Amino acid sequence: MSKVILHLCADTGSDTQVYQDDDDYEVVLVGAAIGVENFSVASWLHYNGLDKQIYGVIANPPCTEFSRARTSGKPRLGDSGMFLVKECQRIIEEAKSLGGLKFWAIENPATGALRNFLGKPQATYKPWQYGSPWGKQTALWGEFNMPPIVYNTWEEVPDKIPELWIRSGRKIPSLVYQHKSAYKLIPEFQDLPEPDSDMEFRSLCSQKFARAFKAVNP
Repeated sequence: MSKVILHLCADTGSDTQVYQDDDDYEVVLVGAAIGVENFSVASWLHYNGLDKQIYGVIANPPCTEFSRARTSGKPRLGDSGMFLVKECQRIIEEAKSLGGLKFWAIENPATGALRNFLGKPQATYKPWQYGSPWGKQTALWGEFNMPPIVYNTWEEVPDKIPELWIRSGRKIPSLVYQHKSAYKLIPEFQDLPEPDSDMEFRSLCSQKFARAFKAVNP
């Protein structure tokens, strides 16, 4: 029987692509077309067979509302941001109550304000620590196994991509300022659907981290 993974706020699905590619898993993408506020674990299980349980949950609530960028350091904290976080929490709690949940994680940029509501994250990482040659400190809240860091310094990271340096003075390139066309420069993204917007591109999960995460959360 396939292990069911719920991916919440999953309009790109990049965080769970490695699970989607494995026949041992069934990944349910709950994005804007469905709406996390409309999703019920019990209803989904009833529709698809009561013998199934939820094995894992990964949630990517949109980070815009928690960003401090271009706001003089203050998070936007609109109602829509916390609404989606709370809906993700509701689904996670429902999955827990039914038994069988092995791991769950809520992901957001580590520099954002979500920690003001969820507290200190269980773990943070930068993509380059797992071999993806760019920086973007990411926070994870939840119950999961964190994969061990592969590279301790930027200098150790192989296969750097010179075209990603678009701002002078930066030691480590970032995807934050990149146009979606940079998707074609990054080999590990080529098995993902091509992003429709700059924001979608910038939100893509490091696939090297995703593979490392799956290895310790099988």
